[in-house]
Amino acid sequence: MAEKKHYRVAVTELFRKCVLVEALTETEALRRTEDAWLNGEIILNDRNFEGSEYYVLGESDGEESDKALERIEAKDV
Repeated sequence: MAEKKHYRVAVTELFRKCVLVEALTETEALRRTEDAWLNGEIILNDRNFEGSEYYVLGESDGEESDKALERIEAKDV
């Protein structure tokens, strides 16, 4: 039986909320929106969840940086 390997997998969640912004240009609208989000004026929650994606980044080779990753233990079926 083949030995199991460790893989680095990225999990990305997408939350989306549309807001109405008054501005002279698109660039200003983006800046104002980002500032509002950074200042906690725009809150995203579970009602704004649109989905998740999973990407295999590669095999883990035991690098020091991988030791800080959260681990998911295999469950044999």
